[in-house]
Amino acid sequence: MDVTTRLGAVAPATTTGMSSLDVLFGGGLRSGTHLLVSGAPGAGKTAFALMLAYMAARSRAAVLFTSVGLDETEIVARLTARALHREYRNVDATYGTIWSGLSMQEPALRGPISSSVEMVVKKVGEQLHLHAAEPMDDVSTLAELAAYLWTRNDRVVIVVDGAEAYSAGGTAANLIQAAGYEARLSLVAHELSRLARQGCAVITTCQTATAPLIAPAATIAAELRDVRDPATRGAMKKKLAVDARPMDLAIVKNRLGPTATLPLVYVAAASVFEERKS
Repeated sequence: MDVTTRLGAVAPATTTGMSSLDVLFGGGLRSGTHLLVSGAPGAGKTAFALMLAYMAARSRAAVLFTSVGLDETEIVARLTARALHREYRNVDATYGTIWSGLSMQEPALRGPISSSVEMVVKKVGEQLHLHAAEPMDDVSTLAELAAYLWTRNDRVVIVVDGAEAYSAGGTAANLIQAAGYEARLSLVAHELSRLARQGCAVITTCQTATAPLIAPAATIAAELRDVRDPATRGAMKKKLAVDARPMDLAIVKNRLGPTATLPLVYVAAASVFEERKS
C-alpha cells in the first residue's frame, strides 16, 4: 500500500502563543507530540501550561486541562488575571485576590474583573474543558475524554498538570506496591505518549527532579529556569517591573527541530509568561 495513503494529510499545528516557540516546534504543537515542561517549585509550570492551553483553545482546538491541585475557580481566576494584565495595565489585582473574592469587594475593580471574565469565556469557553482529577487517577482514562472531544473537533490538546499525582496501568495501590515511584512515573509518561500517538498533542508538567523519568517518552522536553548568568539577571531585573521575573525556557530535547533557550518574563501575580527582549 502507498505509504502516503496510510499517512494521510498532515494536521495543522496549534500555536503556543509565542512566535519564537512556534518556530522551535516546527510551527507549533502538532498532533502526536508529547511536550514535557519541568521546573522547580514556583517556577511557573502550571501558569505556562495554562497559557499553552488557553492559546490552543483560542485557535479553536479542543483542550482538556486536568489537574489534581487546581479547581475550576482557580483556573478561571488565573485566566482572568491574565486578561486583566493584558487589557487593564493599571488595575491592581492578582489571581490570588480574584480567586479569594477580595478583589470583587473593591468597587473600582468589579467592572474590569467582570469584563475580563466575560472576555475569557467568550474566547475559550466552548473549547477549554477542565477536569478535576483525584490523586493517583489512572491517566489512561483521559483517552475516553479525548475520544469524546474528537467527535466534535479536528484538533485535541491534552494538558496534564503535575504528572507526579497520576498513575497508569492499573489501580494506584497495586501499582505503587508492585512497581514503586520511578516505575509508576515511567508508566505514566509512556501512557501519555501513547495518547499523543492516537492523534492528540499532549502537554505534561512535572518537577525538575522527576523529569528524567518522563523525558525519555516525550517528544520535546523543556525546563523553566531562573536566568543563570548573574550579569544578565541583574540587568534584566532593572529593566523589568518589580513583580516580573526574568526566566529561560531551556529546550533540552526536541525531535522536531533545533534545541535552544527561549528568554521569558514571568509575572506570577497575573499568571502570565511573555517573551523577553534581550
